[in-house]
Amino acid sequence: MVAPRTRRLGPGAAAALVAFLALTAVAFALPPFTTAPKTAAGSGGQVELSQVAIGCHATFDRFVFRARFGTPRYDVRYVRKIVADGSGATVRLRGTKRIRVLIRDARGHTQSGAGLVPNVRTPLCPNLRQMKTAGDFEGIVTFGLGLRRKTGFRVFRLTSPTRLVVDVAH
Repeated sequence: MVAPRTRRLGPGAAAALVAFLALTAVAFALPPFTTAPKTAAGSGGQVELSQVAIGCHATFDRFVFRARFGTPRYDVRYVRKIVADGSGATVRLRGTKRIRVLIRDARGHTQSGAGLVPNVRTPLCPNLRQMKTAGDFEGIVTFGLGLRRKTGFRVFRLTSPTRLVVDVAH
């Protein structure tokens, strides 16, 4: 069997691909990538967070978690360091830049105290190097994302089931 030949995209084709991906994001009503903080109100009772997933994609890296019993209220932004809820200790992450994902009126554990979200994931994606849970304390769940470099990010929610998505551009 003969191996398929691969081709590199020329500058014009690469620009066309980027334009196509941008139009695709607009077509699906996804927010733009920016470095500005993103916040949104939530609804319902205390949100239960679970099932964290991380994916490395062609032009961005994705962090997703599932939410039950309401819509997550969030504050996602670049910070100088990630601080552990309750103790105030610095959470060390791979990479040189940090995004804090703070979810209010939430918990990452069951009513009996069993954890529902992992403490650490290290996908070593092109930009998203590591995720650590920085707290699940007094109705606030905090995640730290360690990045290789500061780039734009976007945050949006999906339904059926409810999920919060954080995409970080390469």
